[in-house]
Amino acid sequence: MPPQQDHSWLSQHDESNESKFKLAATEKFGRSQNLIKAIPSRYPSPLPFHLRIVARVTALIVPSLFYIGPAMLSAPLFLLMISPRAALATLSVDLVLAYYPVKQWPFFRQYFQLWYELFNFRHNIALDQSSQTLEDTSLLIYSCHPHGVIPIHGYLWCAFCDQHFPNRYGFGALTDVAMRLPLLRHVMSWLSSTSATKSNLMKKMNAGTNLFILPGGVSEIFLACPGVHVIKAPRRGLMKLALQTGAVLVPTYVFGANEFFNQSATYGSSSKNKRNTKSSAGPTNLIGKIQRRISRTVRGGFTLFWGQYGLPLPYEVNCSMVLGDPIESVPGTLGQGKSGSKMTCRKIEAPTEKQIDELLYRYTDALVCLFEQYKAQAGVPNAQLTFE
Repeated sequence: MPPQQDHSWLSQHDESNESKFKLAATEKFGRSQNLIKAIPSRYPSPLPFHLRIVARVTALIVPSLFYIGPAMLSAPLFLLMISPRAALATLSVDLVLAYYPVKQWPFFRQYFQLWYELFNFRHNIALDQSSQTLEDTSLLIYSCHPHGVIPIHGYLWCAFCDQHFPNRYGFGALTDVAMRLPLLRHVMSWLSSTSATKSNLMKKMNAGTNLFILPGGVSEIFLACPGVHVIKAPRRGLMKLALQTGAVLVPTYVFGANEFFNQSATYGSSSKNKRNTKSSAGPTNLIGKIQRRISRTVRGGFTLFWGQYGLPLPYEVNCSMVLGDPIESVPGTLGQGKSGSKMTCRKIEAPTEKQIDELLYRYTDALVCLFEQYKAQAGVPNAQLTFE
């Protein structure tokens, strides 16, 4: 493991040395030093009673698709014992829903503005930018941590980016399994998501489309637990992708991402995690370990989760998304390359381990500093960001 991935020094951080962390989000790049409440443009604020009901219903439906999709795919197996004809009919429907092409639906993004109020959604992006910035003209990778059980913050970002910075809106990346689940793949495709294969990512990015990704992936799902801030160490594969495409990395952290749901894999371990976030995160019981093994086998997240009233309805917690300053994959070379209409850094087709390590170090340092910069405003002044 490269030395820069050793984050043991984080455990030594306390209030007395907080000043050692530099600002990771500055006004130079359109970042506010204070968190800003997101205000919907499509709906009145505050939401009237009937729209708040609609917001809660949609907040129940979307996470429910992570249950409904697998249930639909497994239904033919159970129906086969009762009625082969019904099983065949159900299988046919599943295949159509799983493979029939679905186009993006830009208007659909606006509906998630309804969720701003539910989750007291806040951000650190200055909205009074009168001229184009680096992020408007460059190829970007918005790399967001943590994943959470179900990434509610991903839907909030879709609405917010489409509302204020539509020219920065790109595409999301999901596992192959998720992009084959009936109904769920429709919602994700409407939001411009695609399978997270290397070929897909390279093709879209080389055409000049920005990427929004949760790099912790399936592994980070099993670290999600209310009250902790534990993430997977930033992926070397992501750094390699940035170097190969010449993209500019935008480290992003979401306070509250682990609070939306409980899950069986880590349920009841919050107090333990607060005492020792370094190693106690992850499956803490047999069910969780089995779920993680299944997830690794199928290469898709599989966990039992619940929120309010024991339903897949997320808890209405505070959600604060903070973006750091853009990080050039190859410092000082922005503008030396181009993808579509977007500027890029100099592209490196075959990055060396040293080049990957150097970018990884800069990214990880920026992510930690970003966390420290905003944690007090997000309501967790004593929290520490730790890496598994």
